[in-house]
Amino acid sequence: MKILAVAASLVFWSVHALACPLSESLSERYGISFSGFKAAIPVATAPDITNTATFIRVAMQDESKALDGFRHTIVTNTKTKKAWVLRTGGFASVYEWFGPVDAPNPSVRNCRAEQMQVHPLALLKQ
Repeated sequence: MKILAVAASLVFWSVHALACPLSESLSERYGISFSGFKAAIPVATAPDITNTATFIRVAMQDESKALDGFRHTIVTNTKTKKAWVLRTGGFASVYEWFGPVDAPNPSVRNCRAEQMQVHPLALLKQ
């Protein structure tokens, strides 16, 4: 029985240790979940990511398994430590940008980070 308790404790602590610092800090601050935000984040336009070297994209984990819930992706400028949140999905299939907000812990250690790619239409704006 003691072995089972120790194993359960190790699993609990290792899952928390593998959390993404960027998404964890923003989730705690703004209450980002499958149902939306608990704290208001201003509506925004998509960030200008023409300088892709300074931007990182991180998909937030969704443990809820809600079929009609929102999915959130964080786009962070690692130089300015600002972040935008892209909310997609939901009952009405939304595609909305929010931010920028401060990202005091922009570490992407243990995150599913993706390098940003500039959409060809974004280059036409220049």
